[in-house]
Amino acid sequence: MNEIFFNYLINLNELVSTYYIYSFCLFFIILTLYFTFSLPGGIVILLSSGFFFGFIGGFFLNIISISLGSLIFIIFSKTLLRGLFEKYYVKFSDKLSKYIKSSSYEYLILLRLIIGLPLLFQNICISLLNISKTKILITSFIGFTPLMLLFSYLGSHASNIIQLKSFTIADIFTFEIIIIFVLIILIIFFRIFIKK
Repeated sequence: MNEIFFNYLINLNELVSTYYIYSFCLFFIILTLYFTFSLPGGIVILLSSGFFFGFIGGFFLNIISISLGSLIFIIFSKTLLRGLFEKYYVKFSDKLSKYIKSSSYEYLILLRLIIGLPLLFQNICISLLNISKTKILITSFIGFTPLMLLFSYLGSHASNIIQLKSFTIADIFTFEIIIIFVLIILIIFFRIFIKK
């Protein structure tokens, strides 16, 4: 079964190489739609963009599609929540927005940086806030950048099929990577503490 999968992957990689621009555009549309619906299993998709399009191409595909897809989801979710629960939504949204007002950039970047929180949960939390679309896009771009760099890098280095056969999730979250994310999160908490 694994051999069939890897043969399919090799054929798909050759097809992408042959029609690089078309594949890039199609993959961008698919990724944006995927993240617009905040579907689970994003790690595989993010790694595959690095695998097929290399580190730089994969990074730009990942960061732009996840930021844009999340923004579309948040706009839709905000409209839906406001329409269904107008009285409660406005009251809760105002309270929450006042609480994070002084450090809204830091809180939003922190939310994007936390590994393990499903994208659906992150986007619903952000849709509860009175925040401009520009701020959402900027903080998503900044907050997702470390993870997108990591996944694009790993995907591009897994382009050797032999390496891919022995690839595990533990290869992604090494001790060094976890330390870097913890340090970034601590720096952001420190900024929030200083501002308060």
